[in-house]
Amino acid sequence: MRSQSVLIVDDDLAGRAMLRISLKQAGFDVDSAGSAEEALRRLQERRYDWLLTDAKMEPMDGFELSRRAKTLYPGMRIIMTSALYNDRDILVAPIDRFVPKPIRFDSLLNAMRA
Repeated sequence: MRSQSVLIVDDDLAGRAMLRISLKQAGFDVDSAGSAEEALRRLQERRYDWLLTDAKMEPMDGFELSRRAKTLYPGMRIIMTSALYNDRDILVAPIDRFVPKPIRFDSLLNAMRA
């Protein structure tokens, strides 16, 4: 069975690196991007099973990235993370799960395996 692919998108380099290492150790095929724009370029080149994105990024946020990613790949599963969020935003975003920051890795894995 092939490992599932994940694209991590976060403008926080340290957080992105920690998630990358943890997900690789859990058996995922992981790429990462430091911005929504970089993520969209990667999505043009490759299809991923999962998009794991921070909500708050500039100039394009994770909500807009999620909408554009779902247009490209309607079946791709999306998990959004954020320390600051609005319940209404989460309800209207095309995401499958929300995981609050700071991320508890066991909660993230449970969300991805559910």
